[in-house]
Amino acid sequence: MKKSGKTNLSSLVHRRLSEVLLFESNDPRFSNVTISRVEASGNLTLAKVFVSIFPPEGHDDLIKSLNHASGFFSRQLGQVLNTRNTPQLIFKYDSGFDHSDEIETLLKGVLPEDSRGH
Repeated sequence: MKKSGKTNLSSLVHRRLSEVLLFESNDPRFSNVTISRVEASGNLTLAKVFVSIFPPEGHDDLIKSLNHASGFFSRQLGQVLNTRNTPQLIFKYDSGFDHSDEIETLLKGVLPEDSRGH
């Protein structure tokens, strides 16, 4: 499949799974989950779903729960995909946001006060 098709599939998976997490999941812990990106495999049989979790404490257990519920998410996704097969979903923790508060604090310490919007 062309890269644009793979990109479109990743965008559709991202959007639909975000909706399911917010509005259709019965697990209240999933409301703390934000999908940061989706990477579909070249043959579209696999989609890695990278998520950020706030607060990040206990993210390992939450990732296990998301992967355990991947069948539910796949069924919801299959209702909107126009593909022969629904990709297998693998949820992974995106730790990219874990240190954002520390970085912001460090930047505030080195930037002049007038450049911070004051």
